[in-house]
Amino acid sequence: MDAFALVTGNVLAGIAYDPTIRGILAVGVGVVVLMGSVYLLLGTNTGNRLGFLLSATGFFGWMAIMGLIWWIYGIGMLGAAPAWHVVEYNTGDTAAAVTDDVRELDKSPVPAEPDEVATLAEEDPDALDALQAQVKEESDGWLLLDPTDAVRNEIEATVAAELPGCTSCNFGISESDDYLSINAYQRGGKERLPENPSRWDRIKNTVETAVQLQHPPRYAILEVQKVVEQETEPGQAPPSPEADSSEPVISVVMLRDIGDLRFPAAVITVSSTLIFLLLCWVLHQRERILEANLEHAEAVKASV
Repeated sequence: MDAFALVTGNVLAGIAYDPTIRGILAVGVGVVVLMGSVYLLLGTNTGNRLGFLLSATGFFGWMAIMGLIWWIYGIGMLGAAPAWHVVEYNTGDTAAAVTDDVRELDKSPVPAEPDEVATLAEEDPDALDALQAQVKEESDGWLLLDPTDAVRNEIEATVAAELPGCTSCNFGISESDDYLSINAYQRGGKERLPENPSRWDRIKNTVETAVQLQHPPRYAILEVQKVVEQETEPGQAPPSPEADSSEPVISVVMLRDIGDLRFPAAVITVSSTLIFLLLCWVLHQRERILEANLEHAEAVKASV
């Protein structure tokens, strides 16, 4: 007996209550205690079939409300989040790129030095605005991104994750410290607000983007260049990275995937609402049949 208890205790102690098992147990307890208790009370008072219909109707009504909240606020069961995906690596001239939109980019007005645009943004923002307007006009919508732009930060993070792991590129880049970001561009997507938008601009943009069901393709380009190999002197800070002018500029072309963040919540909301309405219709039909039977019984009783 002691041996059996010892073995049983070891088996129970060896079960790892990781999040998967904990989640299964939580759902099982919730179904048995919450839904099961409601069905038990309804079944003992109204009968098995009617109790099941009432509890199922309440459950799917609650699921429809919960799914609607998930759908509105983007919480709960989520799909894939929006992200940038690398579609092409171009070395040299973007006019020979595979992607059609990339071939329309004219980089001739943009300084080729890595720090020129950042310096321009700090010292002369008006000159940077003029340069962005020129690039946008000559490149059919391509926008030169400010070094502090949030979109640039996103695409730099994507390149840092994708470029060093590219085994078929033969760029000689194995980590993010092997290259230096130069300039970044973006084009496409839904229409964005102008600078210093008015209330009417915000209302108009919200309405137009809401009724635009299809998302136009949105591309981004980040130019990178390998850095010069430098040795750190003992006791000194690491030297600032410098772009190697003898190496070609690599244009990493990315396409925005809008994802399906709210799609699972939408499916739950629509399907639960349809099932809820169907169960309500079944309960209504049952009530009509019951009323008809009671009226018939009263008529028979009166005729006797």
